[in-house]
Amino acid sequence: MKKTAAYGVHILTALGASLGLWAIILIYDGFYQEAIWILALSAIIDSIDGALARLVNTKKYAAQIDGALMDNIIDFLTWTVAPLLWIYATMRLPIWVLMICALASVFGFSNKQAKTDNHFFLGFPSYWNIVVFYIFLLDLPVIFASGILLFFALVTFLPVKFLYPTRTTFLRPLTLLLGSVFVLQLFALMYYFDDSSPTLIYSSFLFPFYYFGLSFYLNWNPAVTSD
Repeated sequence: MKKTAAYGVHILTALGASLGLWAIILIYDGFYQEAIWILALSAIIDSIDGALARLVNTKKYAAQIDGALMDNIIDFLTWTVAPLLWIYATMRLPIWVLMICALASVFGFSNKQAKTDNHFFLGFPSYWNIVVFYIFLLDLPVIFASGILLFFALVTFLPVKFLYPTRTTFLRPLTLLLGSVFVLQLFALMYYFDDSSPTLIYSSFLFPFYYFGLSFYLNWNPAVTSD
């Protein structure tokens, strides 16, 4: 029973690969809004499979499968390849910019210290789905959009800690509360898509500003980040 549960969690994680492929096919066929929904579904799975893996102890009862490696492979597909292809298809950003972002993400996902012992991400954690979606919603000029992408690609290599929303202990209840509101706002933005109101778009920036602000604050507060 315990082995069944453990392998069941691995199957749930692996489902993300199928969803990533489906999103790419939808992008190829021009179904850009539908592709975003599929990537959102893969993100939901990604947000819960780690906790489930710890709950059923996959490392013990499904030890033959490297869950962390599987997760990184799928995340590279669903958080990097698919969203970068999506923004190219929707806004035709320079291919060389997207190639640099992909290259940076490879180093990010293969970094053995990408997740610190005290539950932070080290370097930009490849949230390309969210970045490109906002670039699309704001209809940013190509030069400005490219600059934003290159900035985050650079930060991937820097020793900057970012919140791991479900595991960073400092202010976790507030982070989860604001994060939950943000998720609801994202669902609304995905529903309205390019008809989203400016009020909805700009009000949804609350959590990203909180996330990056608190992350940078914690970088300058060793007493907090060392616990």
